Amino acid sequence: MTVITQKAATMDSAQSAPTVRLAMREVRESAYRALMARGASNAEAQAAARQVLFAEVHFGTGLNALATWLQDGSWTPGALEYTRTETATGMSYAVAGTTRCHALIHGVLLAEVASAGTGNEVLCNAVDHECHLVDEALLNAALVSGHTVVHRSAGKANRTTYATPTGELGTGFSSADQDAPHTGPRGPHGSRFYTALTPPAGDFAVSTEAERTGHRVALAHSGIEVDASLWAHIRAVAAGYLVVDK
Repeated sequence: MTVITQKAATMDSAQSAPTVRLAMREVRESAYRALMARGASNAEAQAAARQVLFAEVHFGTGLNALATWLQDGSWTPGALEYTRTETATGMSYAVAGTTRCHALIHGVLLAEVASAGTGNEVLCNAVDHECHLVDEALLNAALVSGHTVVHRSAGKANRTTYATPTGELGTGFSSADQDAPHTGPRGPHGSRFYTALTPPAGDFAVSTEAERTGHRVALAHSGIEVDASLWAHIRAVAAGYLVVDK
């Protein structure tokens, strides 16, 4: 479905930036191939490609986040070093400070481990919210586990993303003075993934499954408009892994 278009010239420049209009299938498949070319397994690439597509469809950030990672990223992180502790409510998994977690590589793992049992949590370095790569992983984990799954960052802003089993996705900021389990990361960790019975209180933009489905249906007809140079970069990496179209 790729269609080359042209953005209107801005007031700051007489130049216009070329764009392409893509089908969702093109975004997902090119992300998948690019990730395979960088060492991901089939299952890892499929899951991460879904994260990229979700972020691109609903926030317009997926392809740019993927391209940024592709600049010097490779899928060879090895096993995560962590310390497991049994708490009064569940299991706590504290990832070693020397081990870096990334939303694209570890987002699914972090959400799944946190949602494996009521009261579980995973503590790790700060994982980015703004790229929205963890959102799809949180939604899947909430649906499968039946728990509300939350990703909250450290700091005064209390940046938070949460997903409920009914498909609500909240992006925004937690209230600072909440009691457990809706507390922020402890110690040296920048992010906390955890389960809860209810979403945290705070200032959130919330979308429902029905709203997101409507948006996807609209884009299925109109296509996704992205920067042509960004798309060319991803396609160039994806060309390193060629598979026969079925």
